[in-house]
Amino acid sequence: MEEKKRNKSKVLKLLTSQPFILFIFIILVAVVTNSINSKFLTWGTINSILGQAAGLGLVSAGATVLVISGHFDISTGRMVGLSMCAMAIMLNAGMNPVFVSLLGILICVACSVFNGAVSVAFGAPSFVVTLATQNIYYSIALLLTNGYMQTLYGKYRTLASYNIFGVFPLIYLILILGFVCIYVLLRHTRTGRHVYAIGTNERAAYISGVNLKLSKLKFFLISGVLVGVASMVMLSRISAAQATTGYGMETEAIGAVVIGGSSINGGKGGVVGTFMGVILLSMISTAINMLHINAFYEYMVYGIVILLALAITAVRNYTVEKQNG
Repeated sequence: MEEKKRNKSKVLKLLTSQPFILFIFIILVAVVTNSINSKFLTWGTINSILGQAAGLGLVSAGATVLVISGHFDISTGRMVGLSMCAMAIMLNAGMNPVFVSLLGILICVACSVFNGAVSVAFGAPSFVVTLATQNIYYSIALLLTNGYMQTLYGKYRTLASYNIFGVFPLIYLILILGFVCIYVLLRHTRTGRHVYAIGTNERAAYISGVNLKLSKLKFFLISGVLVGVASMVMLSRISAAQATTGYGMETEAIGAVVIGGSSINGGKGGVVGTFMGVILLSMISTAINMLHINAFYEYMVYGIVILLALAITAVRNYTVEKQNG
């Protein structure tokens, strides 16, 4: 009898979880859009959705770590622009693509760790710090490019065009590996436990022996690596870069994290929900385009979806508190 109750509780928990609710939303969006435009559920469209989700997904995976730990990095979009511009310039100069890719990741890691170091050194909220540093990274990108677009003319297409066994695109594997790595890190490592501990109660985490400063730098480093990989993927897909590339991605990434059920106050959340949030946002963007809806409505829809996610989370938290007395 007790075991039956436990199983029932597990099933109920799954059915009311944010990832499952988002999965239902994804199915609904797919069915409704396909009923209006039958080309929506074709491989070409799905390929486009997943391709669009690759860059945003990797940035969002890194943002999940920061948000759960109680931090924000609103400079990630500018980091993407800076890294892509720098890589494009180096590739046009004839440098080795592998070496350039590593340098592109290193640029994002350096920027992200710098954000964390300033936040730790000044004891300032990461939101305020990255509000300042995003302007610095944008300015550097403008200085590097003189404001001009850097076009590669197919020089860096291998990453985006390569299919494993001729079937499965490499960028999808990179996206999946990024999320799997963060899932394992959050659920099965000491660093992951520190992410939740600091996000839940920073003082309690300090008392229990967590090195707060080192941990925070580590979280920003992880985010930086994923932003760097996202820059590689995006440059390979677009084959061009300018200083404004990636602008607004930071808000979409944080939006995907919040939609996925992570608490903006820290301490709660997971990467599975973030993945669903990324797919949902990418699907909505494609659906608006395919249904010939005015593109100006896109960000309005994003905002409504985020508000709905917050409402669902609030209702769930209230229900849990009521059940616990």
